[in-house]
Amino acid sequence: MTANLTHFEIFGLEPVFALDRSALTARYRELQREFHPDKYASKSEREQLLAVQMAAQINEAHTVLQDPVQRAAYLLELAGVEVSPEQTTADVHFLMQQMQLRERLEAVCEQPDPTTALEALAEEVGELYREAQARFAEVFTAGNLVEAKDSLRKLQFLVKLQAQVEMREADLFDDD
Repeated sequence: MTANLTHFEIFGLEPVFALDRSALTARYRELQREFHPDKYASKSEREQLLAVQMAAQINEAHTVLQDPVQRAAYLLELAGVEVSPEQTTADVHFLMQQMQLRERLEAVCEQPDPTTALEALAEEVGELYREAQARFAEVFTAGNLVEAKDSLRKLQFLVKLQAQVEMREADLFDDD
């Protein structure tokens, strides 16, 4: 394995959004065993250093590829598309939807059954996230990088909202 491989090449996978996650996991375990630094304990200092570097590269690649948002951003990076963290989507309908979902999240504790209201919201956000992933895969595969970039921004919004829903859920259970 050389240092100039892409994350996909490290695992012998095609650079696509819809990954075969079981193949990724299986190959990750194989590479972990192959390049585990303990396996090189009796080797030269240079070989030990290379094993540590390879293990770090494998771990970083696995982290990026297993996370849909990081994978989408990485695919765009490989395609030469720069995505600034300060940029946001211009889709007014999407932004309004996000605002309404956040308002519902803020008001969840005022509901007669906050737990049920929060579960319904979490399910809705999860479905939107799955749809956004499918949309990214579709437009990226079609080579529409402008739409793919916008889809990535929407994925990032939805991931933040999911995290906020989880935090609210933790707050609800802490109060019980």
